[in-house]
Amino acid sequence: MSASGSASKSGSRAGAIIYFSVDVEASGPVPGLYNLVSIGVVPVGRDAGLFRPEKERLYTELRPIAPGFDPGAMAVHGIPRERLERDGIPAKRAMQDLSEFVAARLRGPSDRAVFVGHNAVFDWAFVSYYFELFKIPNPFGYKALDIKALAMGRLGIGWFDTNKENLQTLLPGLEPQDETRVHRADYDALYQAQILCALLNLPGGRE
Repeated sequence: MSASGSASKSGSRAGAIIYFSVDVEASGPVPGLYNLVSIGVVPVGRDAGLFRPEKERLYTELRPIAPGFDPGAMAVHGIPRERLERDGIPAKRAMQDLSEFVAARLRGPSDRAVFVGHNAVFDWAFVSYYFELFKIPNPFGYKALDIKALAMGRLGIGWFDTNKENLQTLLPGLEPQDETRVHRADYDALYQAQILCALLNLPGGRE
């Protein structure tokens, strides 16, 4: 299978891999007990042979459904509980919106959506739980691509060297993070997408 979606030898269209950089903010460490607070999603496409973040993006803040609000976790993203309860969209609708956003970018029946995160296990756990809770098929399935693991392989570095601050010094063209926007799910998803593109665009990479 090719990330560029090239045709197979038989003439049929091979499925394309569409990467979706996903970042979530939460009210605590695990789904079920705590809430999915916000979701940011940035698709990654290929243009002129290079991977680039796409312009169509998704950001949403969710109305709480669980009782848990850890003060430390809430301080990280800074979104007040009262704002979420007042202005957050219903969680089921948020997951439907995410499902539709992903589906709109799959152009053929064989295309595959790949969930990408920086420490993907945290973000995927919340997203997967919410899809299951509301009986909405998870468009990403049960697999995810972890940027930290990808960086280990592409750069030949250790796990503890895969933080964003270190990656921005190792990857050509990757700008430093905007510290005023860190831990906003929309910005973090975009910065993760930029890291993913920088890794995939390194010489010697496979499609």
